[in-house]
Formats: sequence, C-alpha cells, structure tokens
Amino acid sequence: MESEVRKYELICILGPHLEETDLDNFKQSFEKIVSDNNGQIIHFMDPKKRDLVYPINKQKQGIYLVSHILLEPENIANISKELKTNENVLRSLITTLETTSEPKTEKPRKIMKKPVASAKRRQAGPPASQRGEPRSESSNEDDKIKLEEIDKKLNELVGL
Repeated sequence: MESEVRKYELICILGPHLEETDLDNFKQSFEKIVSDNNGQIIHFMDPKKRDLVYPINKQKQGIYLVSHILLEPENIANISKELKTNENVLRSLITTLETTSEPKTEKPRKIMKKPVASAKRRQAGPPASQRGEPRSESSNEDDKIKLEEIDKKLNELVGL
C-alpha cells in the first residue's frame, strides 16, 4: 500500500562557522538524503545568521536554514536520524505544513457589551458609601422597597 506524500517544513540551525561553500555542500548532501528517502525538496529559503536565545553546544549564534520538502510520513524518522548525526547541525525541526483545499472559516465571535448605567445613576455620581458619607436609615428603607419591587417583577416574569 502506497502512503500519501505530504508537505513538510524543515528548519535546521547550523553552526555559525560555516562558509558559503560549506552551506552549498550541506544543501547537496541534504538533497541526496531526501531523494534517497523518496522525497523531493521544493525550495530552500535564504540562510540567515542569527543570535540564539540560549547557547546550543556552546554556540551563541547559528545559521537558520529553512526548506520545504515533499515526503512520505514513514521516511521522516530516517531524515531526522541523518540530521542528528551531521556534525554541522545544532538543532533541527520538521513540521507538517497544512494542505487543505477548503479555507478555514472562523465562527463569528459574540461581542459582549458592558451594561450601561441608568441616566439617574450617572447623574448622581458614586454611591454614598464610596464618597465616605454615612448611610442614612431612609436609604436602607428605600433599598428594601426597591428590592421588593424587583422581586415582584421577577416573580411575574418567571410565572410564580
């Protein structure tokens, strides 16, 4: 049974000491490894020398080489093994590139609105407790009356 060929991205961090000819030799040897594993290199991106976030094998810089390849999934382990044994490769990572025929559709997000304060509350300013004023007896009674009215309305709505 023949398996499906997939598109992968390979990122190699090479030693910073490599010259242009060494990079070309590495690319050629990598092309041979891929072709020996029934794969095909689509393209190489331009190598870039960058500072590493943390040292790898006492190296503070590395040359990033990114390539896209077509390969059967069973052969990834062989390529990873070959890269690990190569002395010029500090780190490597192979990831699958998504190949979907249909574009992804995102579900529309619900927009949550903040509750708007009533006009009376906006004009009145902060409550007495926040202004540092003592609460009066009459405000407690008013609050109780308002709560009772709210309870009645809720009971009517719920049907109790």
